[in-house]
Amino acid sequence: MKDLNCNGPVTPASYHFAEHNEFCVCRVLENCALIKIESLAKLRAAREYMRRVALHVPGSYVVFSYKSRRVLGKVVSHRG
Repeated sequence: MKDLNCNGPVTPASYHFAEHNEFCVCRVLENCALIKIESLAKLRAAREYMRRVALHVPGSYVVFSYKSRRVLGKVVSHRG
């Protein structure tokens, strides 16, 4: 690959994927499908975020750990 501003070869830029955070907040659909909403580095922050989302948009939500591959929190909210 050549740079447009000079005649020498250019090595392609290496893209580094950002590390994902360990804790993922997901919405549960149909009792088994998970839709990722946000990922956070701290479990406490993930649980608080999940509760805030559930207050505004009723539904079923979980906090999932990528590391342990387990659900570490769950909230189910209904229309008030």
